[in-house]
Amino acid sequence: MPPMDEQEVRALENLTIARYSDRLHCLGRDPRTLGWDSVSHQRQRFACARRVADFSGRAVLDIGCGFGDLLVYLMEQQAAPSSYTGIDINEELLKVAAEAHPTARFEYRNILTNPIPSPSADVVSLFGVLNWRLPVGNNLDHAESMIARGWAATRDILVVDMLSDRLDPSYPREDFVFYYAPERMLAYSLSLTPHVTLLHDYASLPQREFMLVLRRRPCA
Repeated sequence: MPPMDEQEVRALENLTIARYSDRLHCLGRDPRTLGWDSVSHQRQRFACARRVADFSGRAVLDIGCGFGDLLVYLMEQQAAPSSYTGIDINEELLKVAAEAHPTARFEYRNILTNPIPSPSADVVSLFGVLNWRLPVGNNLDHAESMIARGWAATRDILVVDMLSDRLDPSYPREDFVFYYAPERMLAYSLSLTPHVTLLHDYASLPQREFMLVLRRRPCA
């Protein structure tokens, strides 16, 4: 299928904004507002990323930043970045994040309609951004477009997490999320760079997930 046109992208943006604003009004500053089931599982995802990507002392760009929880985690782990920029399409979430983290930078940006013009960070993250089953367009095309834009924004590393279609039998399948074939997303990532790590070995959170780490250069 062809990528979404601008009208579809705008329609998806409006639906996504409404989805998370409704949750914010209902739940407040809570991980469930962002689709995380718990703080513990959210931090386990971040910890998994730290296994293979160094955030400490580096410029970090967090796409779909929500409340800026990645920054909180890195600070708690004594792995503070040299700078942190969070971008999101929901200005209500950005306002909460900016009030909680006055020394960080937060901005509204839809990277599909307003791409980052040049590599601007050492580490770019896409955590929890691609798992909603889209009501508009096609998940695979959308995911590949988002990964491509994230890759264009990094000087070194892009980290992406996704739900796996290798389902955990202990957790029921859900209709409102999208399950990706790890091998397909690995193949797409390898079309961008040969230096890719696929992590599919961590515990379900609570569903089975995988993480892709794309690098500009090979590991030392």
